Amino acid sequence: MSIPQNNVRTVDGITYLAEHVARAKSFKGICVSKCLAYVGIDPSQYQSTWTDKTGNKATHGILRRFGFAVRSRKSYIPKNATVGGIRKRIQKLNDPVGTVYFVSVTGHLLALDQNGNTVIDTAPRKRDSRRVVDIKAVFKA
Repeated sequence: MSIPQNNVRTVDGITYLAEHVARAKSFKGICVSKCLAYVGIDPSQYQSTWTDKTGNKATHGILRRFGFAVRSRKSYIPKNATVGGIRKRIQKLNDPVGTVYFVSVTGHLLALDQNGNTVIDTAPRKRDSRRVVDIKAVFKA
């Protein structure tokens, strides 16, 4: 799928979608903002989701500030797993009711529910063979 040129912009040689907010040393991505909004954190309540200083841990800080627990589930998935391949494994995890799984793939974040269904994905796929880089369980602490 190609992106129309009027929906992209380039800052310092990096191409961003028009919805992204890029600053000198931080970034607010639309995929992360949509995932955070799904758990009830409005994009106006934080400045960035990624910074040069902390990387993606800015997102974890936002979640924790609003009363969420963030736990890694990377050890529960096989090496080189795909998004489509982890759905059944997510169903077997014993996390609290209402847990949302934030799944990181290269350059993107999506959210899955406890049944392994995609609830937020700003770049959906019919057959999702993107490699999982990281997976976090997010639930109210």
